[in-house]
Amino acid sequence: MDKNVRQEIEEFLHQLNTQEDNTTPTPVGTELGTEVIDVFIVRRQVEEPEPHSVEGTLANTLTEQESQALHTGQETVEVPSVQPLPLKPRHRPLPFIIGGLCLLVAGLFTVATTLILLTPSATVTIIPSSTEITMTSTVTVVPDNANAAQQQVLGKSLETMTLSQAKTAPATGTGYQKAQVAHGLVTFYNALPDPQIIPAGELLTGADGVEVVTDQDAWIPASVPPTEGQLTVPARAVTVGPGGNIRAGDIDGKCCLDDVFAVNSPFSGGQNARSYQMVTQQDINSVASSLKASLDQSVQAALSQQVQPNETLVTPVPCTSTETPDHKAGKEANRVQVTASETCTGEVYDTDALHNLLAQAVTQWVTRQVGNGYSLVGNLQTRITKATINTRQGAVTLQVYVLSTWTYQFSQAQQDQIKLAIRGKSKEEASALVLHMPGVQTVSISTKNGNGIPTDIQHIRLNFVILA
Repeated sequence: MDKNVRQEIEEFLHQLNTQEDNTTPTPVGTELGTEVIDVFIVRRQVEEPEPHSVEGTLANTLTEQESQALHTGQETVEVPSVQPLPLKPRHRPLPFIIGGLCLLVAGLFTVATTLILLTPSATVTIIPSSTEITMTSTVTVVPDNANAAQQQVLGKSLETMTLSQAKTAPATGTGYQKAQVAHGLVTFYNALPDPQIIPAGELLTGADGVEVVTDQDAWIPASVPPTEGQLTVPARAVTVGPGGNIRAGDIDGKCCLDDVFAVNSPFSGGQNARSYQMVTQQDINSVASSLKASLDQSVQAALSQQVQPNETLVTPVPCTSTETPDHKAGKEANRVQVTASETCTGEVYDTDALHNLLAQAVTQWVTRQVGNGYSLVGNLQTRITKATINTRQGAVTLQVYVLSTWTYQFSQAQQDQIKLAIRGKSKEEASALVLHMPGVQTVSISTKNGNGIPTDIQHIRLNFVILA
């Protein structure tokens, strides 16, 4: 039996005995019948106590037969009232406990947050010093035994190829030609046995009235019968233009001296002034430049197929080129055709080897020029500006342009030193101190919950901004 139940029964019986002793004694000679009362104890877990009577308690717990037995007889048995049974403590549900813990945690968090928000703090924003470095380096690509100390990297030659293309373009020049005189030849015949001389500038007139003059002296030899002495000299029409274009034999007869005769060949070239379309040097250069760009792309595409993943093709690809126009500059023509040809020898180099070599060279240069503490920002930007092939040695000399940006890097020890130096200072004093420290270009300070720098360095935050 449960210990608590036993205790409750014993207390109930004790109360019954106490009340029986306090009742009036039964007179001698009076006989009363014996009554048997069965008591059932029922333990209830209720919050409100039941009525303070045994009858009420028993009535709610006895069976119908037991209840009738309790009320038999002429007299009603009064059952003394008893104190209510003690209630067993209730178990509190788990959700109420969890809720209480949550409220406690929330309260502690609120207090902690409030303390943090009210704690003085400072943020120091620093833009570190930076510098842009440009340099030109000479690197030699060799087929074997590359020595980095001598600025050498491994590479190799690819197959040599020759490509040709032709292109036609309109001539854009305009030429102007003055009016031209006709030119021709005049032959003199001498019938005398002695030589004769006709001075230059001798005027001759043709059958159609066109006048011509000789351009040089005519030394006509003597005749040797039956052959006459003869000499041919150049001549020109006196009138400018196409009218001087006389036919052959227009001049035919005696002239100048005794026994001297003159006959002309056809005169031509006489024309009026005119404008005409002609080829310019710019026309030739424009077509040649377009062809070269096209050939360069074709050559690079063809050579790229021979390049391995760890290699880079040297660009611009070393080539020898020729351009041949079908009309020279200044010549009359409506169009000009240019034929271009390129013979190229492809060269490749080890990509990582060249990058490492250049990075080492730039790092050494930066250390000498601006000192330690600077680090590279981003990647090196390189461009090959010139490539020269040494066919006898099988090597290529590269002129490489290198561009890089370097920024000062603050170590953890330097950051701690900055915090210790400015703690407890005013914003103006702290700004002046930080601005004069090595590697600082610009500084700005913002504070919360106070105008100065906190004395606790845990509440001083450094923010470094790297300018791209």
